[in-house]
Amino acid sequence: MFAMKQLFSFIVLLLTTCGALQCKDLGTRKFLESEGQARQNQIFLNDESHSQSAMGEEERTSGEAAAVHRLQKLSCIEGKVVFIVNPISGLGKQKKIKQLVRKNLDQKLFEYEILYTKRPHHATELSREAVKRGATIVVAVGGDGSVNEVAQGMIGSQAALAIVPTGSGNGFALSFNIPKDPAKAIQVINEMSDQWVDTVKINDKSYLGVAGVGFDADVSRTFSNSGKRGPASYLLAVLSELPNYKPQNYDLVVDGIPLHKKAFLICFANSNQYGNNAFIAPSAKVDDGFLDVIIWKEFPPHAAPKLVHDLFTKHLDDSKYTETFRCQEVILKKPHQTLHIDGEPCDFEGDVYIRVLPSSLKVITPRG
Repeated sequence: MFAMKQLFSFIVLLLTTCGALQCKDLGTRKFLESEGQARQNQIFLNDESHSQSAMGEEERTSGEAAAVHRLQKLSCIEGKVVFIVNPISGLGKQKKIKQLVRKNLDQKLFEYEILYTKRPHHATELSREAVKRGATIVVAVGGDGSVNEVAQGMIGSQAALAIVPTGSGNGFALSFNIPKDPAKAIQVINEMSDQWVDTVKINDKSYLGVAGVGFDADVSRTFSNSGKRGPASYLLAVLSELPNYKPQNYDLVVDGIPLHKKAFLICFANSNQYGNNAFIAPSAKVDDGFLDVIIWKEFPPHAAPKLVHDLFTKHLDDSKYTETFRCQEVILKKPHQTLHIDGEPCDFEGDVYIRVLPSSLKVITPRG
């Protein structure tokens, strides 16, 4: 049985430093109703793209010829880039995105447009439409929740997802070593290096990074319902859930094998971390065709410091208080409680079916 008073400091430390579950893209559920924000949803096209196509090969400088050579190396690129911005995500780094794109995107290679989300799931609508209109790179500017929404409109297409991380945790971007600095993240697009990665289907939804059930999902729901942002609000959500929370019993079917587990939380990981280098699934890889299921068992208070250390040093799967299964499909039998998908709370009725979709999304990544 948990000694909740003794465990308190550990839970606060864990959940306020795990960026994927801290301040997660609450903006994806907020409506931008002001006329000023609505005016932001306009297209910004660079002025140089028209003259580029008219240039003869003989007029190209050696630098431009090298740029064309790089352009031809990336299978998906035809020079059309769409930035989809969550204007109220995370830490506010996206507020100067227009200037950052103009300064850091190679306009000799790309024409671009910038769109702003205005309502829940709008990012998915915009990305799907961008792919239909021939965009070859769609850039998610936001946190993991925004990245998830943008990707859902692209899975199975030839368009490539790029990420400018402006959330609090940015777990999926960090798994590729995409810079946190928006300017440097935009410059990654110029390198034109891509990689096919797996995505995960969860009933009729999809995700890229981490989903889960248990204490972290309950806190995610409370935080989302509060309508407030920032670490202080998240801490209040932790304090609200912690006193009465108890590990739950779960029935799962992992690649056809039934399991019954009592757990503090269960994580279904495609990528290896929540965010901010909190590695909930140290061995998970986004391109191996498998899902890592992490069972975080009930644990005594004296084990907390070691667990925190293991979480941030990629040794959590060595702990006797965690259990890991690598599989391609999981069924969570009638959980009757909230799950989180890339940090966003989500409720399901009945069984939850989770399966890997191998090599189903192309992602722009740093070279090397």
